[in-house]
Amino acid sequence: MSNPVKQKQEMDFARLTEELKAQNWRSADAETLQLLLKMSDRTAEGWLNKTDVEKLDCAALVQIDRLWIERSKNQFGFSQQRLIWLSAGGNVGQYNPKIAEKFGDRVGWRDRGKWLTYNTLKFSIQAPKGHLPAATGNGVSGSVWGGVAAISKRLQSCRPVELAIARQEYYANCSDRSRDRRCLLKKAAERWGETPDWGGKGIAKLFDELERELSQRQWIEADKITRILLDRYRQANLAEFKDSDSMKVIPCYLLKPVDDLWMEYSQGRFGLTAQSEVLFDRKIFPMPKARPDFPTATATNTVLGWNKLPDADPDSNHIHKPYSPAFNAVDPQRIPKGFYPYDMGYSYYTYGSGYNGEWRFYLNPACGFNPSS
Repeated sequence: MSNPVKQKQEMDFARLTEELKAQNWRSADAETLQLLLKMSDRTAEGWLNKTDVEKLDCAALVQIDRLWIERSKNQFGFSQQRLIWLSAGGNVGQYNPKIAEKFGDRVGWRDRGKWLTYNTLKFSIQAPKGHLPAATGNGVSGSVWGGVAAISKRLQSCRPVELAIARQEYYANCSDRSRDRRCLLKKAAERWGETPDWGGKGIAKLFDELERELSQRQWIEADKITRILLDRYRQANLAEFKDSDSMKVIPCYLLKPVDDLWMEYSQGRFGLTAQSEVLFDRKIFPMPKARPDFPTATATNTVLGWNKLPDADPDSNHIHKPYSPAFNAVDPQRIPKGFYPYDMGYSYYTYGSGYNGEWRFYLNPACGFNPSS
């Protein structure tokens, strides 16, 4: 099997790394374009056509995006632009002038209904989210045919490689002899469906399904997919180690992109981050205790709106409350902030016969979604 992380050609990211580290945003933007031109052998031409973009090396493109994301603390990057393009109503790979204007308004490439020139952009960390990179965008630069829409399509098709890179880094220090729970779970998860090439009905495809449902505001289906996506680790943990306390081993490289999708498509209303904001605001976070007591669990259900769901069928064998149609296919403002994701608590202990809201307190502590004092 070929290594999905291996680059087709060696690329030097040292200069881009240095410029981003120094927050020389304009120089970093120029270097980004040069790297894309180099990997496409189009330096002399100075621009990329549709075919060039479709053939951009995934490992290199993902690395460039990750550098922007990390150094700007999620403010800039191709992946941020892709989410904004989609949430504005656009489709990846399809340039639409009206969508481009909406996108331009959101990322600060337009002002008072008119496109800015490249030289008048705001090369600052205070710029709107998604403002950079801009040398590859349409509207302020003609260096890439199709601009954000084209690069977004290529980046989305590179999702399996992006996940493989993140996974490789997460398990980088794991050896065959390691007894760390995270490392032990690696092989267990693979046996339970997390294949190295992410093929078939793998995690990459589940991410695609999640994004499709979120883009259509099908909140309930998106919630179910979220549980299915992350349950691979819970099931593997229970089966391999007979331990139900498995939320803590769901890796950050899955939790964080799931949260990013929920936050973007709900305008910050849903997602693990939104839940943390609500729980902090209501002083439920940070938690002083290792395990939430009954009043804390009850308060959590109340502030996140989970108590608004109808009671479960008394004839059923589990306590999972049924979804309310009023909480689906509607503007997220009509649903309590932090309500989704909800279904992750289903079968938390028994994987088939119950719901426990305590799941929200047991996520992987390294991911920052469940801080304690």
